[in-house]
Amino acid sequence: MQWRFIGEDTYDAAMNMAIDEAICNSVEHNNSLPTIRFYKWKNNSVSIGSNQNQDEINLNLCKKSNVVRRITGGRAVFHDKRDFTYSVIVPIKIFGNSIKNAYSVICSWVIGALRDLGIKSELENKNDIMAGGKKISGNAAKLFDNGIYLQHGTLVYDVDIDLMPEILNIGKKTAKENIASITQFKNISQKKAYEALKDNFIKDKNIKIQKLSKEELNYAKELAETKYNSIKLPKNALMKNKGACYVLSGN
Repeated sequence: MQWRFIGEDTYDAAMNMAIDEAICNSVEHNNSLPTIRFYKWKNNSVSIGSNQNQDEINLNLCKKSNVVRRITGGRAVFHDKRDFTYSVIVPIKIFGNSIKNAYSVICSWVIGALRDLGIKSELENKNDIMAGGKKISGNAAKLFDNGIYLQHGTLVYDVDIDLMPEILNIGKKTAKENIASITQFKNISQKKAYEALKDNFIKDKNIKIQKLSKEELNYAKELAETKYNSIKLPKNALMKNKGACYVLSGN
């Protein structure tokens, strides 16, 4: 079986989620090969689970374009610009029609990359990858009625221990005790970490390196505008610059 690989590109939060859905549509109609995609976030961002109450996060600290609701479940994830995000979009039959098996196989690619970087990790709770007893990678998935399976996840490169806990409404102590990153274990460049991830995701596969098609990109732009820009921020929010992030404070 042939796979398509799309290397790292950078988009805003709405566009990143819209592209994943656009690829799902393209794979469903056999216009694209089963796809492995890596991507970055234009700004530090937050994605909220499909059924999560948006008030569980601190919306006062999020610029509108940096908050997006995923089509997959789970809880809010803080996406640092330095972290790695991946998606795998395939017919579920590739994984024996088993979501559990799909999680296991795809997460094994992340575990393999960490192993190559000298970091021991393991899969817990079906979709969490743990290193040193802390979560270093989380995954979320959706199986569509048409049999197309989407799994996307994040591997934490470094943790902004000041901003991330504040946005997610968790204490700094809780964050330190429960969230791991590559840099906590090894002094490894982003380039080296990405190459390890890429090598493990494409290993033993018939890979065709491509970019998004024009049709996928156009559909994603439509989805980003009509579907993924739906998070409402507190009224009278004032934007203040905070380094690489945008901080909003309500009156």
